[in-house]
Amino acid sequence: MTGQRLLIIDHDEATIKFLSLNFQKAGYLVFAATNTKEGLIEAYKNRPHVIILDPQTIDIPLSDFIGRIRKDRRVTKSKLIAFSSLTKPEDIQAINALDINYHLAKESDAFPALHNTVTQAIRDLVSKQPAKITTLPELDTATIISEKVGKIIVFLSAKGGTDTSSICANLAHVCNETKEKEVVVVDLVLPIGSIATIVGYQEAFNITQAAAMKMADISSKFLNDNMYQSEMWNFHLLAGAHNPKQANDLDVSRIPEIIAILKKSFDYIFIDLGRSLSRISLPIIQSADQIVLIISLDEATALLTYSVWEFLQSIGIKKEKVYILINRAVGLEGFSKSEVEEELGVIITNAIPHMGREFTVANNLHRPLISKLPDDAAIIAMRQAIREINQRIEVGN
Repeated sequence: MTGQRLLIIDHDEATIKFLSLNFQKAGYLVFAATNTKEGLIEAYKNRPHVIILDPQTIDIPLSDFIGRIRKDRRVTKSKLIAFSSLTKPEDIQAINALDINYHLAKESDAFPALHNTVTQAIRDLVSKQPAKITTLPELDTATIISEKVGKIIVFLSAKGGTDTSSICANLAHVCNETKEKEVVVVDLVLPIGSIATIVGYQEAFNITQAAAMKMADISSKFLNDNMYQSEMWNFHLLAGAHNPKQANDLDVSRIPEIIAILKKSFDYIFIDLGRSLSRISLPIIQSADQIVLIISLDEATALLTYSVWEFLQSIGIKKEKVYILINRAVGLEGFSKSEVEEELGVIITNAIPHMGREFTVANNLHRPLISKLPDDAAIIAMRQAIREINQRIEVGN
């Protein structure tokens, strides 16, 4: 990838400095501008392969800027990445309606996903494959859906964090409560996975190492033998990256192949994506049998959830494919269920009741909630959630 040209246009000089330093370390030739007028000059002069643009850096209308890029023969093939801190659904939809190739949320831990997106953009440029955001299902899902055996259940949250990962792990455990199924959990939260910590796994093998191997060396038997398996948790675990460096090294092009292998061996593949809506996660989301959207009702998270829900709809995700689950396990504050339903325009059928400190205690002990509180209302809600998710999958198929 050394020598590829990258242009960063952002009004925040600290962001430019951070991104420039990291992309230069990765071998890119980096150019920068603090406004779109300067950005056009840099683009015409240096002909970047990829342009990273904060949509709020607009001294000229954004549509005019993109129009000039698309019409000028020097940069018409450049890939455009909107790297945005926008949260309002109408603003996000307005950006997605423009002629951009990718749209990522600007977050403190977003560099690994941004780096992977730039890598994919270069690949698309070289192979001359279209990368419009509306055609994402065509990118990688052919490998994922070629074997319809195991069912993919994706966990997504506008907030992310350990709470979401814990719900994912505990629902996977409840799914195989009778130990009659083969269940695997895949941790794709970047830059640092959290499910290994929750279940007490401390060994080295994880998604980054699996993706670095030759495809000929990866088989169902190899993954079964090397993934963590706990009798207590009743599932296999393909752990996430241990640190940001590993996440940065992750070869995301291998993820669909790994998932395809897992589908041949397991009845259920639970995939924890955290809050990721990136080039890595979107093909997986769109190929899932069910998407569990975990929400908490504090004001900030509820507002972010509105944006996530609007975005999912904009890329063609139907309501029937999204199971919205309220997580009140760690708190009681926030909007009411009816207020959120009215805003989202969907019925929320389930909620994890408040558990107080028991939720955190179980995580710290690396134990499933069911082993500590087998008759708690939260466990009853989880069993109901798994039944309803299975029913939705059966109806969908």
